[in-house]
This record gives sequence, structure tokens and C-alpha cells, in this order.
Amino acid sequence: MATVGSDGYHVKAGMTGQAQQLDDAGSDMDGVSSAVKSRTSYSYGEAGGQDAASALNAFVTAWEAEAKTLASALHELGGKVRLAKKTYHGTDSAVKTHADGVPVGGTSGLTDTAAQGGRTSVLSSY
Repeated sequence: MATVGSDGYHVKAGMTGQAQQLDDAGSDMDGVSSAVKSRTSYSYGEAGGQDAASALNAFVTAWEAEAKTLASALHELGGKVRLAKKTYHGTDSAVKTHADGVPVGGTSGLTDTAAQGGRTSVLSSY
């Protein structure tokens, strides 16, 4: 999302919301895992036979493990999005600081224009 400021366009990072959505989805999957875990053992009578009960119990156990894996992955992704946001914010601040330090007008510290193919630095116009 870009917003216009008095000195041009500013990029507004919207990563915090996405990180929270990932964490919320992970919490939802934690709830699914807990709900499934409470039913990890079906009896012969509930499932309609020994083979069915055995298959159903194996399925529910695998589904619980999958729900835990998904929840863990979603929480991890949320953390990585937060870390990326912090990294980008720090890098953007460093770039802005360095860009603000570029002299405007005048001569640059480079005196050998031949090394640039006879062109002046593109930053000299800023």
C-alpha cells in the first residue's frame, strides 16, 4: 500500500496484519488439533467393526499430527514475516540515511570521469 507524502510516495509496509493472520490461522489449527486429539480412540461399537475402528483411529492420529504440523508452520511463517518486516524497516532506514547523505549539486568525490565513460554521476542531479 503506497501513500503520498509531502515529499513524494512512501511505501507503507502492511506485513504486521499478514503476520497476525498467519498466527491466528495457526491458533485455529491448534484448536483443531486439540479437538481431534480428544477423539483418538474409537471403539469397535462406535466405528462398526474392529477393522473400521483400527483404520479410523489411525486416520485420526495422523490427522492430529498433520494439524500440529500445520499449526507449527503457520506460527513459524508469522514469525518470519515479522522478522522480514523488521529487517526491511532497518534496511530502508539505512538506505534513507545514506541517500540523505549524498551531496546535492556541486562536485562529487569522484574526479575521474573517464572511468564513468565521460558521464557525470546520476546522483549529481539530486
